[in-house]
Formats: sequence, C-alpha cells, structure tokens
Amino acid sequence: MNWRNKNVLVTGADHFISIHLIERLVKLGCNVRAFVRHDYHSSIGLLDRMPAYIKKSIKMIFGNLTNPDVIEYAVKDTNIVFHLGILDVIPYQAINIRSYLEGTIIGTFNVLNSAKNNKTERIIHVSTAEVYGNMEVMPISENNPLKAQSPQFGSDIGAEKLVEGYYNSYELPVTIVRLFNTYGPMQSLKAIVPTIITQVLTEPKLLLGDMHATRDFIYVEDIVDGLIKAVEVPESVGVALNLGSGNGITIGNLADTIVSLVGREVEILFDATRIRLKTPAIDKLVADITKAKELLGWQPKISLSAGLEKTIEWFAEHIETSQV
Repeated sequence: MNWRNKNVLVTGADHFISIHLIERLVKLGCNVRAFVRHDYHSSIGLLDRMPAYIKKSIKMIFGNLTNPDVIEYAVKDTNIVFHLGILDVIPYQAINIRSYLEGTIIGTFNVLNSAKNNKTERIIHVSTAEVYGNMEVMPISENNPLKAQSPQFGSDIGAEKLVEGYYNSYELPVTIVRLFNTYGPMQSLKAIVPTIITQVLTEPKLLLGDMHATRDFIYVEDIVDGLIKAVEVPESVGVALNLGSGNGITIGNLADTIVSLVGREVEILFDATRIRLKTPAIDKLVADITKAKELLGWQPKISLSAGLEKTIEWFAEHIETSQV
C-alpha cells in the first residue's frame, strides 16, 4: 500500500500511542490530522514533545468527540481514521462515568457516522484487552466472550458493538484492534511500567500493589506496526484482532526485571493503598495473537528486555518533565 499523501485522522492524538503512530504516519508521507480534546488552554499535551518537523507537518483539530459537527469537519476528505479517542481516559481513575460513557459511545458513534457519510476508506477502532474481563483460560483469543468488569469497560464493549453494527449494516470498512498492556517512551506515569521505572530511578524503595497480577506487555513500536498492518491488509475488515506479545509476566517479576536493568539496589515492598478496591480486579490478561500473525503477517519484534531498556533510557532523560 502506498501511504504517501493519504489523508489520515488520529483521534485521541495526545495519547502516547497516538504520538508514536503520528510520527510513523508523517514519515510514511501522510497528511495527518491530530484530533485533540479541547481545553481552555488549547494544550496539545504530549504532541508538544514531538520533533519540530513532525509538529509542523500535522494539522491540529481541537474539539470534543461528542460534538458531531467538529467530528464531521475532522473526518471530511480523510482516507483513513485511527480512532484512539476512547483511550484518552484511564478507566481506573476516579471519573464521571456518564462523561466516560458519552465520550466513548457517543464519540465512537460520531466518528463512525461521519466516516459512513464521507465514504472513508478504512477505520481502525482501537479498543482495550480489558473488554475480556476475567477469563479462566489463557491466552485469550478473539473468540472469547466480552465481559464488562466495570461500567467503564461496559462502555468500551458498547463502542465495539457500535463498530460491529456499522460494519454489518453499512459495510463500513472497520477493524477492531484490542491492545494489551502497551508501554514505551512518553507513557503516563499513572501506568504500571512508568510507575515502576520512575520509582526505581529515584527512590530507595519500590512500592507496589498486587504483585501477582499477570499482564501481557508489548512495546509501543510493535503496536504501531500492527495498526499500520491492519490498514494494509484488506482481509482485516470486519475483524477483531488482539495485539499483544503473547507472553504473560507478573507485576512482581516485571518489577524485578526493571530493577535489574536499571542496576540500582531497590527494596520492593507491598503497599496496600495501591490496591484498587473499588474496581473488580482482572487477575490475568495474556493475548493469543495467532489471528494477527496469520491474517496480518505481524508479530512483535522487540523483546520485553529490549523494550524496557528503551523505555528506561527515555524516562531517565526526561524524569523531571514526565507527565504525572
């Protein structure tokens, strides 16, 4: 596929995954529109960390996903839409559930409807592995039923069902991509990998909550590769795909790995205040990536150790200016 001069919209453009995706798209020669949630300061968040030549190459659009007029403006004349807008909010945070639902469901509806009206060539709806909830059998394939472990994840499932409905009713060329635990440079400090790294770099003790939870960690550049492949392969239309490493690791073992890579003597301690009591815990999330391998010809290239080394290096250089 020739990406040069393709008009591409990325919603949720100030998310760290979006930043890496946008940089790749610009390098491929795309005309990129970055849709950023409006605030009174017109802040572009992490987009401000991008190289100057990348920032100059993209068109910023400020607005809210719940505003159909601004979404119509953003989607008009685009060839490809990457909808990462539902990743804007970390569901475990203390948030207004109604606002989360509106941004996720109404926002996705607006994107899909505008894409239908404008005959957009491809739409990639970026979802989360948490839509699977607690599963007994690992790894998790796309054939597993979805389970709302919280109202927020129920909203994410609802957004996926909207995508499915637009495909079945209007043959809208959509693909659902469920991301497992993506990590890498510029990630929010609220996420587990940056939380561990920054503590190990700066503190004598590392405080963790549930160290037995198992997650599938995948480096952000591998995720970007998968998102690009999802557009390039026509057979992915109408399909849901897992993107993960295919390997699980406990949070405790992840912490041990990071401590070893940093090379500091740090005491790892359990901190009960870090347990999320108000949200039912998901014990294990490990991806079955067979479908993505077979359909897209994609598989992760960067090992956990190599990805963590890159991430540690970035946070060591930006420790004083990283987002909280």
